Amino acid sequence: MNTTFSLRLDKELKDNFLEATKQKWLDGSVLLRYFMQSFTQQQDIVEFSIEEAFFDDMFKDKTIVSKLSRVSGKLDELWF
Repeated sequence: MNTTFSLRLDKELKDNFLEATKQKWLDGSVLLRYFMQSFTQQQDIVEFSIEEAFFDDMFKDKTIVSKLSRVSGKLDELWF
């Protein structure tokens, strides 16, 4: 059975990705499927970390803090 996987991304990123795969004589969807299969079998092939400073900067942003506060309040209403 086949299914469709849809995602949002920047047009420039999509175009650059498709151009890079084309240069390697690959179809972009084939490469994505290959990555998904490989990652599913061995998740440690991808190293992903977010610097703590990134979160520190986020919590200095008044807009982000305000939105997080509203979300937190809504969750409190639902759960408690």
